[in-house]
Amino acid sequence: MSIKVPVIMYHSVGRNNPDWIWNHLITPVNVFEAQIKFLSKRVFNSINLQELYVYMKYNNKISDNPIVLTFDDGYLDNWVYAFPILKKYGMKGTIFVNPEFVDPIDKCRLNLDDVWNGKCEEKDLFSKGFLSWHEMRKMEESGIIDIQSHSMSHTWYFTGDEIVDFHHPGNDQFPWLFWNAHPERKSFYLNENQETFVPYGTPIYKNGRSLGIKRYFEDTGLSRHLTTFVKNQEDDFFTCKDWKNALFQQVNIYKSENKLNDRYETDEEQEERFRYELFKSKALLEDKLNKKIDFLCWAGGAFNNKALSIANEAGYLSSTLFYNDSERKNSFGDDPSEINRTGCVSEFNWHNNFISYTEPRYFMANIKYFCGDKIYLWVIRLYKIKYFAKFIIKKLLKRGEMR
Repeated sequence: MSIKVPVIMYHSVGRNNPDWIWNHLITPVNVFEAQIKFLSKRVFNSINLQELYVYMKYNNKISDNPIVLTFDDGYLDNWVYAFPILKKYGMKGTIFVNPEFVDPIDKCRLNLDDVWNGKCEEKDLFSKGFLSWHEMRKMEESGIIDIQSHSMSHTWYFTGDEIVDFHHPGNDQFPWLFWNAHPERKSFYLNENQETFVPYGTPIYKNGRSLGIKRYFEDTGLSRHLTTFVKNQEDDFFTCKDWKNALFQQVNIYKSENKLNDRYETDEEQEERFRYELFKSKALLEDKLNKKIDFLCWAGGAFNNKALSIANEAGYLSSTLFYNDSERKNSFGDDPSEINRTGCVSEFNWHNNFISYTEPRYFMANIKYFCGDKIYLWVIRLYKIKYFAKFIIKKLLKRGEMR
């Protein structure tokens, strides 16, 4: 019987950051350590993607109770918290990095090892941001962390002429606007206000992730018209409840007086862009880390047939094509070029509302269910009922105290 190998997806491992649009991607340090400790006690053995690939392709012998731990995006806290905790419990992981986000700092920053060794206190640790090349090399040298590609940019682009919003003060829903305007500042976006990188009033069109779309180029004349209009308004323009209607009126005025000079990228332009994303990221990581890059994590899970073809041409052996696909268990006999992952389920949400952080047994139930043990679906449901009940009781008690 083929061994089924769960591949777990993490992102950030750190401290809660409620001001961040993607705060849900953070696994709290205590939750993460509890999960890793639980895996260690249950005698799970973490393997890397190369070991998974040769097992899936050739049925090579692998460790008992294998598991793959992956971390997307290359956050600084992977160095500060995740790496020392993995080392503490004898586990290893894979970090997927976008080179455009690498921090240019030429040193390794403090991490939990320094706290445990008495060199600093935990309050001295700074963890918001992205990894540096020095930190990646240090983790690679340890044999605990394997760095692989997450494509070059991890950005979004416009996909059509439908305007969905306009850039305005306090707008944190589209940070990629700032990345695209000033890519040299991408690695600092978690630590600086980049709102002014794009003029207020700039139209935001329907959009999608870079490697899954054909890019739409807007009429820059319309953008100038709108941003100039905003500049000429009073300072309180965006406090007026109908500011958005006023801008849509300006869109109609511009369109009535001008022929739009917009277009979609050509097939050749799309191919060139995809090659940059997939070839360049691989080459840069290989050069900076002096290693072979064989594995790709699609940013946001976005790809199309052209992107897949170019990834194959670039020489990636395998990529993260699936998420919670019940038909794929990362076993011998499955296509070794197709990795299926599941989430780290560090928190339980209900209709996008945070309910509770989870416990290791919930994490384990998710792993068992991913591997095909259907009974654990009911275990997961029971835990969700428990978390939801505790949430409701807490709300009711709080309401009673207010009375």
